[in-house]
Amino acid sequence: MKKPEIELFLPYEADVLGTALVERCVADSRVRNIYLLSAVANDAPLCGKLFWLQTDSLVSTAFFKDIAARAVADYVLFCAKPDLDVDMEKVWALADAMPAGATMAYAHYRKSVDGVVADAPTIEYASGSLRNDFDFGSLLLFRTSALKECMSELFEEYKYAGLYQLRLALSRKGSVYHHCDYLYTEPEEDRRKSGEKQFDYVNPAQRDVQVEMERACTHHLKAIGACLPPCKYKKIDLSIGDFPVEASVIIPVLNRRLTIADAINSVLGQKTSFSFNILVVDNHSTDGTSEIVDSLADDRVVHLVPERTDLGIGGCWNYAVNSEQCGRFAVQLDSDDLYSDENTLQRIVDEFYRQQCAMLVGSYRICDFELNTIPPGVIDHREWSEENGRNNALRINGLGAPRAFFTPVIRAVGFPNVSYGEDYAVGIKISRDYRIGRIYDVLYLCRRWGGNSDAALSHEKVNAHNLYKDSLRTAELEARIECLRSMAIPSRDALTTFFDRQLKSWPDAAMRYAALAGVEVRELGNGIVLQYNPARAVSTVAKVDKASLEQRRCFLCEENRPSEQFALSALGELDVLVNPYPILSFHLTLPQKRHTPQLLGDTFVDMLHLAREWQGLALFYNGAKCGASAPDHAHLQAGSIDSIPLLGTEWREKVACGMEPLRFSGDGCVYSVDSYIVPLFVIVSQSVSASVALWTELMRAMPLRPGETEPRMNVVACYLPDEGYVTMVFPRSEHRPACYYAEGGHQRLVSPGTLDMSGLMITPRREDFLAITADEAASILREVALSSDEVELVVEKLLHNNEEC
Repeated sequence: MKKPEIELFLPYEADVLGTALVERCVADSRVRNIYLLSAVANDAPLCGKLFWLQTDSLVSTAFFKDIAARAVADYVLFCAKPDLDVDMEKVWALADAMPAGATMAYAHYRKSVDGVVADAPTIEYASGSLRNDFDFGSLLLFRTSALKECMSELFEEYKYAGLYQLRLALSRKGSVYHHCDYLYTEPEEDRRKSGEKQFDYVNPAQRDVQVEMERACTHHLKAIGACLPPCKYKKIDLSIGDFPVEASVIIPVLNRRLTIADAINSVLGQKTSFSFNILVVDNHSTDGTSEIVDSLADDRVVHLVPERTDLGIGGCWNYAVNSEQCGRFAVQLDSDDLYSDENTLQRIVDEFYRQQCAMLVGSYRICDFELNTIPPGVIDHREWSEENGRNNALRINGLGAPRAFFTPVIRAVGFPNVSYGEDYAVGIKISRDYRIGRIYDVLYLCRRWGGNSDAALSHEKVNAHNLYKDSLRTAELEARIECLRSMAIPSRDALTTFFDRQLKSWPDAAMRYAALAGVEVRELGNGIVLQYNPARAVSTVAKVDKASLEQRRCFLCEENRPSEQFALSALGELDVLVNPYPILSFHLTLPQKRHTPQLLGDTFVDMLHLAREWQGLALFYNGAKCGASAPDHAHLQAGSIDSIPLLGTEWREKVACGMEPLRFSGDGCVYSVDSYIVPLFVIVSQSVSASVALWTELMRAMPLRPGETEPRMNVVACYLPDEGYVTMVFPRSEHRPACYYAEGGHQRLVSPGTLDMSGLMITPRREDFLAITADEAASILREVALSSDEVELVVEKLLHNNEEC
C-alpha cells in the first residue's frame, strides 16, 4: 500500500534552511514539497522540493486558498511558526492514525521558556469549541482533499479570520482529530498572565479582528442550524411575583475577612428609590469573615449560611436566589470588589425596566487594592450587539460584569454548582430565550489579587476552564438547534408547494383564486387601483363589535377552520394558511397559534424575519380597528409585492422623493412622507435591531386612544435587496369612513385595510366599483387616516428624540 505524502508549509526566517526540520523533510521521500512562506518576494535559488510562497498573512482566506491551489500530496502540514522542533516520525504516526472521517488534526506540544521545557497538552475538540483562540498549538495537519473542497466553497474573504473560517468549515465536513502525543516543542513568545490574555477579544485595538471572527462564527452557526434570529425574544413581565424588596445584592463569600466589609459597605451606601437588601452567602468561612458580617449592624444585611458544605459559587447563588428574602432583581457583587459609586443599584434596576430584559450586564474596571487601574483596564464588552450578541456569545469566553437577573428567570434557569464559568453558563442559556441588557458605563471595581479566579492560572487550569466552557457551548448548541427546528420558517419553495397542494384539495378556495385572475380593476390615476371583488364582502361587512365577536366562533382558531384547510408552521408561533377569500393572487393569512387579541407587539419582529426569508412577498397587518375582520385573534397576512401599488417601483420612488428623515438608529432611519395620499411613516434599515429600535420610538410617539393598547395603524413590511428592511406605517384615526354607514346612493361599502391604504382599494359591490372617482377614493383614505395636526405632533416627538440623542 502506498504511504501517504505530506506537503510542508513553513514560515521563512534567515536560518530556517539550516534547521533540522527542513533537512529531514528534504531527505524524506514522503515529503512531496516544502513551501517557504515569505512576506517579501524572494527569488533565491532553492533545491528540488523547496519553493517560495509569498504571503503577507498566515491567517487570511487568500493564503489558505493559495495553499489549496498548490497542494498535491495527501496531507498539508502547516507550521504557524518557523522555529518549531518537530519530531517527523511522530508526524507520520499522526497521519497514519488520522481517522478516515477526519479533516484536520492537531496534537500535544511542549513550550520552551528560557531554556526550560514544559508539557503543554491540548484539549479535545468539540462542536462547542467555537472560540477563535482555541489552542491547537502551532502545527496543524489538513487532509488535502477536504482543504481543497472547503476553500472552493468559502466565498467570504477574511484578512484575519481565514484560518478560523477554515477550521470551522472543516469541522462541518468531518471530525477534528486530537492526537494525544507530543509532536514538537515551540518557544513561548507570549509571557503575559492568563488574566491579561483572556481579555484580548475586548481590546479596542483588536476590533477589526473580532468583527471578522464574529462574522465567520455567525456563518458557521447558520450553516449548522444554530444561529438565533436577531431580536426575537420571549416576552417578559417584570411585574409578576411578590418579593420582599425590589433588589437583592448577592455576595457569595469564603474566607475574605480583608475585603468583605468594603464590599458590603459599598452596597449600604447605595442611594435608591426602592427597598433593597444584601444576601451574604457565607460558605462556611473560617478566617473571621462570618464575625465581620455579623458585626455590621444593619437590617438590610442578611447573613445566610447553607447547611451543605459542597457548594461552589454557583451553588451559593442558587441558595440566595431561592431564599424567601430574595428581591425581584438579584444583583452580583463579588466579596473582594466594590460598586463604582452610590448610584449603581438604582441604575441597574432602572435599566431592567427600560430595556425589558431578563438579565443585565454592566462594565467594570480592573484595579489594585489602592483602586489604581491595572491592565487591561476597563472591560465593557462593546462587542455585544442587539442584532447578534447572543450568537457571538458562543465564540467568546465571558459576557461581562456585574451581572444582574430577574429573579423568576434565574430561579428557573439555575446555576451549575461550580466556582468557575457559572455566570457564563446561565448567560448563554438565558440569551437563548430572553433579551440581555447592557450598560457600558463602569459600575464595578474589580480588585485584583493573587486569589482571583483568573489572575494567573497554570496551563492545566486554563485547559480545565476552557474544556468546561466548551462543554457548556456544546450543550447550548444542541439546545439551540432543537429550538430552531421548532422556529423554522418555511422556504419560498415550500410555500409555493403548500399553496398548490391547498388549492388542489380545496375546490371552493381554488375557485375564488381562479376568479381573481379575471377580476375587474380600475386605475384612478393617483396611485389608487380599484378592485371589484364580490367575494371580499364577507370581510368588508364583517361585524367586529364586542357582542358580535362573542357570538361567533373564531374562524382563525384551528378547531373552527374548514376541514379542507391545513397549515404550515412558522417561527413556532404562527400558522401559515391560504387565505380562502383572496385579494392577491398569492395571499396568505398567518394567525397566532393561540387565541389572543389583534395586537402587533413583538410580532413586528416576526414580520421582519418573514419578509427577509420570503423576498418578493410583503407582510401586512391590519389593526383591530383598522380593517381587521378578526380583531379577536392576532394575525398577519402576506402577499405578492407586485400586486400592491405603493410597493411598485414607480410609486416607491415617488414616496422616496418626499421622505423627511426624523430619527436615526444604527444603520436605519424613520422618515415622514408628505408625497403620498395619506400620512405615512417609513422605516428603512439594514438590520432587524435598527428597525426594532426605530419602531419602538415611532410607537411611543404615535397617539394612543383611551382604553386601547396600541396605536391605530396599518403596517406593511418587505425586504428589498437594494434597500434592506422597509416598513411602512399608516397611522389611523377611524375604522371606517362615514360613507360606509350612509344610505342610498351615498353609501360606499369600503372598509379600508392595509392594502387599501397601499393603493389597492377593494370594492365588493359593482355600483361602488363603477362610481368611485379618484378624488372620492383619496378622500375616503384621508378620512380614516390620522389628521395632519396629529401627524405633526408625532413628527415633533421624533425630531425631539433625535436631538436628545
